[in-house]
Amino acid sequence: MMDAIGLLRRLTDPGLGRPDQLRRAAAPLTQKPVLKVAPATMYWRDLLGRVQARVARSRSRLVAGRDLGDAVDIARLVCPLRYDLSVRIDFIRLLREEWGLYETNLPAFLDRPESTAYYVWFKDVACARFQPRLSRDTRRLAPVFVERVHETARLWKSIQTDGYNPATPIRLRAGDPVCPVNGKIINSTYYAGDGCHRMACLFVGGQTQLLPEHYEVLIQPNFRPLDNTTLLIQHLPLDRAGYLRFISGFYCAGGELDTPEAILSQVAMSKPDLLAELETVLAYDLPRFSGQ
Repeated sequence: MMDAIGLLRRLTDPGLGRPDQLRRAAAPLTQKPVLKVAPATMYWRDLLGRVQARVARSRSRLVAGRDLGDAVDIARLVCPLRYDLSVRIDFIRLLREEWGLYETNLPAFLDRPESTAYYVWFKDVACARFQPRLSRDTRRLAPVFVERVHETARLWKSIQTDGYNPATPIRLRAGDPVCPVNGKIINSTYYAGDGCHRMACLFVGGQTQLLPEHYEVLIQPNFRPLDNTTLLIQHLPLDRAGYLRFISGFYCAGGELDTPEAILSQVAMSKPDLLAELETVLAYDLPRFSGQ
């Protein structure tokens, strides 16, 4: 109703009485003038837009798991790149099953195969990456490792007693995009980052997934995930059969197949979307066992 009244007032205005005046007055309402932009201006405007887009892509972003809402399978975070997580899970499982031995006879506890593998991870992966001088000094390394064992034991006991504390969430990684690592093209959304001991404790405690309140995700441009499996093939007494059990445990849904052909055949039938990924994994890792 108000629009009709406004139009009536315009039509009865003395200054807009003639049709040509009415057309000139109405023109701005129906037709916008075309602005001519010089080619140089268009070039710089386009360049600025591309630079801004590139800068936006180059920034890392931290996203809360609650905002994503995904339950993340821990087994997928472990396999195929993070055999070190499997080592930590086995060690914490040893703590659960042999807590009395840990408390009463630490040397015997540290002689167990799970503890030996944990020491190799600590020396040749963790310390080699973050404290390389320490990793080469076995005399200094020994007491530091023992303290790491005690710290892990305290963490396990705390989570069992008080539960998981979401105030410090486990930090996962994601990429935009994710780059291949050692020729392995992994089609996963999330990758293990910080808080792997807590993740291992949750897994040993019976939790197979990280719930949204347990984690946050650091999304990084051109992210290249860690391939600690390859490192541990070099340093652990991990034989080809043990490696294939590790691989088939995830790709074959808990199965323990002992040949690459059997694993590939099973994946082709049950998880065909992961077949190409698995082929890149085996192509890089299996030649590392050529001497066995």
